[in-house]
Amino acid sequence: MDFDERLIKKEHVTAAIEKYLSSPDNRHSARSAFLIHEEHKLPAKFIIRLAFEIATGHMPHPETLTGGKASIRVLQNLGFNNAIYEKQHVAGGKRNKIKSIRREALRKILLNLWSDVEIEKRIKGVFVPDLTDKSTIEPSLLKILDAIQAHRQITVKGKKNFVLAFDFFIPSINLPIEFDERQHFTPLRAIALNAYSDDTKLGFDKIRWINLSDQIRAGDNSPIYRDEQRAFYDSIRDILAPRVGLKPVVRIFEDDVKWETEESKSDKATAILTNIENLISR
Repeated sequence: MDFDERLIKKEHVTAAIEKYLSSPDNRHSARSAFLIHEEHKLPAKFIIRLAFEIATGHMPHPETLTGGKASIRVLQNLGFNNAIYEKQHVAGGKRNKIKSIRREALRKILLNLWSDVEIEKRIKGVFVPDLTDKSTIEPSLLKILDAIQAHRQITVKGKKNFVLAFDFFIPSINLPIEFDERQHFTPLRAIALNAYSDDTKLGFDKIRWINLSDQIRAGDNSPIYRDEQRAFYDSIRDILAPRVGLKPVVRIFEDDVKWETEESKSDKATAILTNIENLISR
């Protein structure tokens, strides 16, 4: 059963607090999100997971609720104003240090092979449609959007005509590359990919991405429609990129290669780079 914060009520959180404090094994670590109860500083994310189990009988996997701010938002919306976020400032931005090092290592490898690599590149023509007027949405995207929104009955929100960025772009070969971190592999992403037409041009293994999404089942409920939005935005990139003259989007799973240590020597790294070479020659 996938996590859905709408199933949690205040009494479930109260019961979760009592259960947690009465358990001899109540040492779940928390780095940024806490629920203050009397003299106790409780791990907010675990309390929410425990409350969901009390409400439904199912304990959600930790990855189905990512981010301390999401945990705090859920608790505060239920009236727990003593839920606090204490994330310390990280020099150099919000991204995890290891992830940043890995991305930079991949960028350098791509740069060495193709001379020019742009990051966070926005491409005119790859943009968010008017989500309030379905009649203006291209049919293949509308099919995907309808499938996504039907799963949890949550409406996708997004800024009309907002141009989406690609993690990497190699201008000499018109190739967009997405470095997919675990939060991209959600049940909603699997639903979106299953709604793609059979003739969609892709630079990655769709079936593998569906399987990874079903296995990892990540989640990010800040805001509540974030998983729906992320799945649809990824779909926009996949569908529209070839239609505006780009090569099909290459997607690289963050856990496949430790680019900062393996570089381009491992079998998986070689396979990824060979896939790019094959796309160029098409």
